[in-house]
Amino acid sequence: RMLTAKKFKLAISLCWIGVFFWTPAPALGLLKASDLKSGDILVQSAQCSLCSLIENEEGLHYSHTGVVLFKDSAPWVIEAWGAVTQVPLSLFLSRRTPGAKTLVLRASVAIDEEKLRSLYEDEFADHHYDSDFLWDNADELGEKLYCSELVVKLMNHFLPSAIPPKKMHYTYHRQEWIDYFHHTPPDQLPGVSPADLVRSPQLHSVGELP
Repeated sequence: RMLTAKKFKLAISLCWIGVFFWTPAPALGLLKASDLKSGDILVQSAQCSLCSLIENEEGLHYSHTGVVLFKDSAPWVIEAWGAVTQVPLSLFLSRRTPGAKTLVLRASVAIDEEKLRSLYEDEFADHHYDSDFLWDNADELGEKLYCSELVVKLMNHFLPSAIPPKKMHYTYHRQEWIDYFHHTPPDQLPGVSPADLVRSPQLHSVGELP
């Protein structure tokens, strides 16, 4: 049957509403290394046996993160990957999933580069990686840290209010998590993920590194 004029207008309106809600968000602008600042947080999808588990659990394609700290006028990245260390930007980016870009997050407040350097060198450098994903976990070198835990505990020294840990969950692909931990995962214990940085109101996106 032919649509009445009223029904036709309603159908057209619903079509426009559908277009409005299904139109993808515009892509973020691409950045160069020279656009980075010390204190910027880099978040990306990484290649590792654990990374796809993390991304599926959090529902975002981010599984590794680090903090930019310039060294000899070039951007290096503080990260927890095997150990807490500072690596050239190129090495950090080489860990990405093929085809992925790196999201750049920035705090709303200025970051004191020398304070960041001192904090890293005095309190975090060379600490061991925490493969158990525990918020308070230490060994003979001090606190053990995983990537997003390192970023949060380092950057909370600068943010107006701290990024808090949440109760962690290991629901999706449960058996793979059990196999990883070799026991029941640490459900409901405090922690953070790279995706929590992306969702944090303390940080905003400034673009992506290709």
